[in-house]
Amino acid sequence: MRHEGVVRVRWTRAELTAIREAIEVTPNFEGRQEVREILRDAFRSHRGGDITFEQPLAERLGSRLVPIDGPTAMARAKLLLAARGPRKRSAVKVGPRKPVFSGAYATGPQPPVPVPVPAPVAASAAA
Repeated sequence: MRHEGVVRVRWTRAELTAIREAIEVTPNFEGRQEVREILRDAFRSHRGGDITFEQPLAERLGSRLVPIDGPTAMARAKLLLAARGPRKRSAVKVGPRKPVFSGAYATGPQPPVPVPVPAPVAASAAA
């Protein structure tokens, strides 16, 4: 159950390590110390990567986090997905397709296509 203003993220140990390293190269933002403490507690706990952030803190972290490698980018994507929810995509209106003509298709009468004739088989000289 999701509580109002609370974001829960499940990160693997590699993602936790990558986030902890990425926090050090991320420019300062409000709540950085709080994020560092949350990550330190997550490393020490036995439950591992189940982390809970407040909504504004998760938004700030996700928008300012510098993805320096694959695990950091994956962890950032998980955080933003948890904080903002899935992107809503609208249905694309598809109409009838218009034909596309190129120079390969002539508009006039076409010459007949030559049909290849098989070569005659030589008779054996066994006579």
